[in-house]
Amino acid sequence: MRFFTPAETKTWCENGEVRLTDRGTPERPSTQRHHVRLDIPQSFTRLTWFCQHLERSLQPRDTCLLWVTDWGVWGSSENLHLYYRLRQSHGDQRLLHEAPGHLFLSYEAPDLVSFLQVGIICGWDIHLVPTVGYARAFLLHDEYVEFASDDSNPDLVKEFAAPLAKGAAADRGATSA
Repeated sequence: MRFFTPAETKTWCENGEVRLTDRGTPERPSTQRHHVRLDIPQSFTRLTWFCQHLERSLQPRDTCLLWVTDWGVWGSSENLHLYYRLRQSHGDQRLLHEAPGHLFLSYEAPDLVSFLQVGIICGWDIHLVPTVGYARAFLLHDEYVEFASDDSNPDLVKEFAAPLAKGAAADRGATSA
């Protein structure tokens, strides 16, 4: 795993032909044809499953960039101590604004899931950009995810959304009982 400065993160995206906005962050995947926008599960008991499902849905890949593009929105929700301890366990002492890019190799999927889970708990905006580029995701502090795939595999969106739709229906049934 590597941590990237803003400049290194932009360079990685440009080298991978990832389109950037005027702000210098990746375009949201909602611009792609095969796209879905879904709520992140509200139950904390489903958060680990959701992060694992999202990570698996971005396969196949050699690497995946997790780029935190906005933080501090819900300051009372941020657990920066947890984030920095997790980061320090990978040998990096920098602050989030100094190195907001997190590059995970394919075998580091459990680490990607952990950082993703902490980022969701903290209420951050996060772009997930795998190297192959079949699919990408954007998680917003307003607790939803945008997931999109390119034309080479449009079924990825359906495969990603199906278990989330079932889980949302089950959650609604449990709360109305």
